[in-house]
Amino acid sequence: MEIVTIEKTDTRYPQEFLAIGDEAPMRIYAMGNLDLLTREHKVAVIGARKASRKGWNCSYKLGAKFAKAGTVVVSGLAFGCDEAAHEGCLAAKGETIAIVATGLDLIHPHEHADLQRRILEAGGLIISEQPLHTKANPKRLVARNRLQAAVSEKVVVGECPEHSGTMHTVRFAQAYGKPVTAVQFASSNEFNSGNKYILENIGTAEPLV
Repeated sequence: MEIVTIEKTDTRYPQEFLAIGDEAPMRIYAMGNLDLLTREHKVAVIGARKASRKGWNCSYKLGAKFAKAGTVVVSGLAFGCDEAAHEGCLAAKGETIAIVATGLDLIHPHEHADLQRRILEAGGLIISEQPLHTKANPKRLVARNRLQAAVSEKVVVGECPEHSGTMHTVRFAQAYGKPVTAVQFASSNEFNSGNKYILENIGTAEPLV
C-alpha cells in the first residue's frame, strides 16, 4: 500500500497536531484511509503491553463500544491493551488508527503484521512521524504517545500499572487539555494500579458499555 508523506504545510495535516504548537511533527507518514484524519470523533484507547486477561478484555470491549458509536479508535499497535482495542474495533466493523514509532516500511512488533493488514483492509489508517527504515526505541515510543493524545478528543485507559508507558500518554493528554478516563476495577493490583491512580487524581471512570 502506498505511503503518503504529509508536510506540516499540507491541508491534509491534522489540525489536532497543529494545536500542540512546537511539539507538532514537521511531517507525518500515512498509509491507508486518510479521511480518518479529519473525522470529528476520535478516542485513544490505550494501556499496558503486559495486560492481564481482564485488562485485555476491557480494552477489547472499549474498542467495540466506540466503534459501534461511530468513533474512530486510536491506539498504538502494541501488544496487550492496544492490540485488544484494535481487535474490538475491527470486530464491531469500526475504523481504527494505529500511531506507530517506526518507519511505515517496518512493523513493530512484527507479530502484528496480520493485525496491521486487517486494519488497513477495514478502512483504517497507520501513521508515524518517523521516516522509512527507522526502528522503534523508547524515546520514539514516548514521542508517539504525544500524537495519540493530540489527535484524540479523549484518552481512555483500559489497564495499566502506575509506573507504565501509558502514563506518558495520560500526562500528554493533561498538558493538551484532553479528558482522561479509565476502567474502574473492583480491586487494585499490580496490573491496574495506574487505573486507581488516574481515578483518584486525574480522571473519571469509563463504562465498558
